[in-house]
Amino acid sequence: MPKKTFDPSNLQAFGNAAAGHDGVLSDESGSVVVKPCTPAEIAFYESVAADHPDLAPHLPKYMGTLSLGADAKLAVAGDEESGMIQTANGIERLHGRKLDTEMHIVLENITHGFKKPNVLDLKLGAQLWDEAAKPEKRARLDEVSSNTTSGSLGFRIAGMRTYMGESVPEIGDGLKEYVEQVDESSFWVFNKMYGRKFNTKDIVEGFVAYVLPTSKSKVELERAEEVLEYFLDQVTDIQKVFESKESRMYSASILLVFEGDLDEYAKTKKTVAAAARKEVTGEDDDDDEDLPKLAAVKMIDFAHATWHPGQGPDENALRGIRSTATILKDLLDQVKADLTKA
Repeated sequence: MPKKTFDPSNLQAFGNAAAGHDGVLSDESGSVVVKPCTPAEIAFYESVAADHPDLAPHLPKYMGTLSLGADAKLAVAGDEESGMIQTANGIERLHGRKLDTEMHIVLENITHGFKKPNVLDLKLGAQLWDEAAKPEKRARLDEVSSNTTSGSLGFRIAGMRTYMGESVPEIGDGLKEYVEQVDESSFWVFNKMYGRKFNTKDIVEGFVAYVLPTSKSKVELERAEEVLEYFLDQVTDIQKVFESKESRMYSASILLVFEGDLDEYAKTKKTVAAAARKEVTGEDDDDDEDLPKLAAVKMIDFAHATWHPGQGPDENALRGIRSTATILKDLLDQVKADLTKA
């Protein structure tokens, strides 16, 4: 795989993360993510590239590693003590604790190619710790799991970032304190505590807030139908692949992304359709990777991922994947019903 050379002085804080640790960077083009990592995460990506080609399409492209020493300075603006930092999208709030490591993994940026990416991070598993975790960490994560949908459904909403244009997201009672508008833009950020407030019965409200603004116009419903169909198809494929793998992926996530700008979404649909017609007629000479995107689904966050031959599939993560598929299917059915009334 070809290597890419990075100048640390040109890296900038990554502004499209829905959840995760501080310290995530991107290059000037925005096409890659450079994030602190563990040796286990590097080993997992390298093993996928070598031995699991059927899994590779469902993960970000792995482009190698990068060591950023303590003397590698990132030029930022804003109040770092309060967690505010300058990113490509303006002044934003960072989330999570920065990992204490110089080693970084270089991955495809899943949100690259979108004008206004709407991002949903679903943290998988009822058990969120691996066997190396200390007792106090196990106890803390077990408490999080038992008090959230991690325990009841095998996943929880770890974070969301949505673009709503002139509309606003649908935020339930008692949840507004966990949601903020970014720098007076039309992006809304839902922090990690937002997802922790849901239970088995009301978790669908979080998905509604992600895919539909409060207006729920016909064009918004039509986009939601297309996006949910794609999400369901991709999550089902991921489920089938991991049912054939003997892995353990504690605290891995499913990342869902779609184009939040309605005009851009319509424009991209036409571009993608034209490219498909050219491919059928044999006229297409362009690389599909250069096309804009309507939606994307990938598995991410493998800091605690390992292979366990002979121990069967990872039912801890698979339970969350199956629950996600069920919710997507139910919401898709509801959107289709709403469209018949629109």
